[in-house]
Amino acid sequence: MEWELATNLLPATVHVFKIAEGNFSQTTISNLMQLGHFSETNRVWSGYRGEKIPKDILCFRNSDDRHSLTIDPANGTVDLYTPVFSTAMPEDVPDESRGFVLATNILKQLEIPTDQLIKQDGHLRTWFYPGEMTRYPKGSEPITRRSHMGVEFRRMLAGIPSTVDKVHIDFETQEQITQLEIRWHGIEPSKPYPVGSTEQIADWIKEGRARVQSLEVAGQGGRHLQPSDIKQITIVGITLEYSAASYFSSQSIDEVPMSRMYPYVVLQADAELNPDDHETIWLFCPITTGALSKVSRKTEQYGFAIYPSNFEQKRMQQENNSELK
Repeated sequence: MEWELATNLLPATVHVFKIAEGNFSQTTISNLMQLGHFSETNRVWSGYRGEKIPKDILCFRNSDDRHSLTIDPANGTVDLYTPVFSTAMPEDVPDESRGFVLATNILKQLEIPTDQLIKQDGHLRTWFYPGEMTRYPKGSEPITRRSHMGVEFRRMLAGIPSTVDKVHIDFETQEQITQLEIRWHGIEPSKPYPVGSTEQIADWIKEGRARVQSLEVAGQGGRHLQPSDIKQITIVGITLEYSAASYFSSQSIDEVPMSRMYPYVVLQADAELNPDDHETIWLFCPITTGALSKVSRKTEQYGFAIYPSNFEQKRMQQENNSELK
């Protein structure tokens, strides 16, 4: 294994964050109800299938059950769903600039600490998800308009991005909020743990503590690889992240939430199968002894899938060139 990267890209230490009970203030809860146009009379105590809702979870639905708001303070989650049911073309859907203004105002209303959000060049980094709608009037030219604008902010823990905590807001016609999702865990930091050296990380990969990203191969352009086929790995990119994921217990059908936010690195690697056959793969690897993943050498029968495949793209290009001659 080789590293084509500077060795000082990682911090000296990292924390493992214990997931604790979150908390939304009464002001935040009140403002969420106002955003969804709910009052205490809209609170419900059973789900859509009649299941009982725990008393510490706040659920609201309007009279026709089309709009809903669920606030789970302990788990730090909010789901507001207020869709627009209209056959008319959307009007006054915000663009990115206006969407940013609207979304940051909502952050203030909901008391989201912006100092814990990812920033770029000193400004909040924002992910936008626009959409369009096209109508084809009989005898007229098609009409295309913006149908919605999604705006998302993502959390940063101790200067490291979190893959799970975020605030996502969708705006539609007349700048109406049609969906709002908050994932904001309560956390408690551990003592600092030293970050492993590149040699240690390489050893953990060889031990079987890293996981490879396997992408679904749809149609042409993808490829399955077996780890044993890889002759050499060269690390060409590195990203540090935090993650906490639920899993399914072997003894129950219910999901078991993780109790920690663990730091790890995403490694972009060049995998050499032969001198003229190289593919890009992504490895997810622990970076500290305080958060080591279990050793696993299990591999699916067909290995793991990558997409796009350099080899397949080259092969298809050669076939296309042959057909043109």
